[in-house]
Amino acid sequence: MNGSNLIPRLMLALFTTLLVANLQAAKPATSEKTTNAKAAQLSLREVEYTSLESKIGSDLVIQTTNDTTRRGTLLRYTKVSLNVKLGADNGSIELAIPRSTIRKVMLEIAPADPLFPEQKPLDKGKPGAKKN
Repeated sequence: MNGSNLIPRLMLALFTTLLVANLQAAKPATSEKTTNAKAAQLSLREVEYTSLESKIGSDLVIQTTNDTTRRGTLLRYTKVSLNVKLGADNGSIELAIPRSTIRKVMLEIAPADPLFPEQKPLDKGKPGAKKN
């Protein structure tokens, strides 16, 4: 009788050990935490709708009168609407937002380099080496 009970007891002990190990395993980080950390590093600055004409390619956050907030890259500006490419978390689609539904438009501004807080961006010059 001891031999017939030994195998089920060993299997039960093995199953219990594996179950406990899986319950105690660390959970992987979610992308929501990563997104929140990235959003915390960026700062937003509210801009006028008409100033967006020169901001093609900039990252925007748009609040609408429908109580929605859209984050994406400005693709096209007209006097009556904005075309924005939403991020991968929203399907990477192009969305047209009518001006009449826009409550607030904000530009994303990257944080300054902590090692050089007073440094201004370098002006782009002519490419290539200078000849003597």
